[in-house]
Amino acid sequence: MSSSDIDLLVTDFYQTLSFQTGEEPDLNALEALFYDEAVLINNTFGRPLSFTPESFVKAIQTQVADGTMQQFVQRELFSKTETFGKIAQRVSVYEYSFTDHESGRIPRGINYVQCIQTEGKWLISSMAWQDENENYIIPHEYHIGR
Repeated sequence: MSSSDIDLLVTDFYQTLSFQTGEEPDLNALEALFYDEAVLINNTFGRPLSFTPESFVKAIQTQVADGTMQQFVQRELFSKTETFGKIAQRVSVYEYSFTDHESGRIPRGINYVQCIQTEGKWLISSMAWQDENENYIIPHEYHIGR
């Protein structure tokens, strides 16, 4: 297994999470990308929001069902992956949008993704992310062009 397998895993994560108006995200495929006991933490706000793969999917389902999320598109801008044996860590710089045409600057952030290889395939074992803001700017060494 190579880092290209991690590339595919993270690409699948962003693709299954993304959907256009009138569509729904492929949440079964999304949940299948995670190790059963994975931990997901959004540390963008005042307090960390912690999820299991199941609670993360349910949160998205709720937002889609009640109409608060009608579209979501997220993509990777830059990545750096380190592997050792059957473990890997990826720095993934992302941008996202809730609309077709974002006015002004598109929000972006950094997602630290840890992966494990089990039963011959790579799965996400944990991830923690934070959106960029005036106090936390994405470092220049993560070559992202705008």
